[in-house]
Amino acid sequence: MSGARARAGAGAAEPLGLARPRAADRLFALYMVVSGLALAGPARPAWWPALAAAHAVAALAALRRRPVAPALEAIARRWPRAAVVISDWYPLLLLPGLYSELALLNRALFNGSYFDGLVMRWEQALFGGQPSVTLAGALPHLAVSEPLHAAYLSYYLIIYGPPLVLYRAGRHLDFHAMLFPLMLTFLVSYLFFIFFPVQGPRYLFPPPGGGLENGPMYRLAHRVLEVGSSQGAAFPSSHVAVAAMQTVLVGRLLPRLLPVVAVLSAGLAVGAVYGGFHYATDVAAGFVLAGLLVVAAPRLEAALSGGRLRAGLKAPGVPLS
Repeated sequence: MSGARARAGAGAAEPLGLARPRAADRLFALYMVVSGLALAGPARPAWWPALAAAHAVAALAALRRRPVAPALEAIARRWPRAAVVISDWYPLLLLPGLYSELALLNRALFNGSYFDGLVMRWEQALFGGQPSVTLAGALPHLAVSEPLHAAYLSYYLIIYGPPLVLYRAGRHLDFHAMLFPLMLTFLVSYLFFIFFPVQGPRYLFPPPGGGLENGPMYRLAHRVLEVGSSQGAAFPSSHVAVAAMQTVLVGRLLPRLLPVVAVLSAGLAVGAVYGGFHYATDVAAGFVLAGLLVVAAPRLEAALSGGRLRAGLKAPGVPLS
């Protein structure tokens, strides 16, 4: 066993409730505190104290502080392997829950007001029109629509597939090298959705027609959004920001998967506009956000780790385990 893997194994054996918080844990806790500030808004729900308490407990659990830590220690002693897996994966596993509360949090602040008008003016200035309304009409073909909608749905594979590959291969240090920038991209995007809510064109314009609705990928994409969409979560496109960040991380840590992830990410970005799910401005902002966070993530991770800059992120392409 290599020294790096030995260190990873030793860290994994540490009781969950006693383990020192990692950068991703501190990032998660910080997000829970900052996002919870929206509950001070004038349109907060009557039961806001319960949600605020849930945010506080989640932040404490991520930091493994009392009175939460004793419960975590009991879990770790009874099911040590499960506790390690939960400790590693909880940020990614909690993303759907964090996403589902975004509409409630932005409504608490803005009471159902959104910034679509401003973004549409940016759209007109940047693109000379509204591509999210006109692109599908210019290319109303199932041969175009179906691959683009499939690529849009590949978002979930892009999120969870590469971390799972690393984890199953026992590359736990590489898994955590991927986890922090990925979570940073998600959580910064979510803060935009809370404090600068934009509905997106699918709430304001009819979906593309012209027979495209007969495609199974089209129908599946719209069904997924109808079930799981969170109003106000359009700018910047977290689909694009996360996919772009993951493309960079896969290039560093799983280069053999890079062509697949890059093609899916490009198709996802085009499909977001073609399907009327995002303004083109949302997509552009997603790429910009990812680019900024690729640069910022190593130093932010170092700051949240107590000043230790991860060597593999200082020198892209260097494996960490």
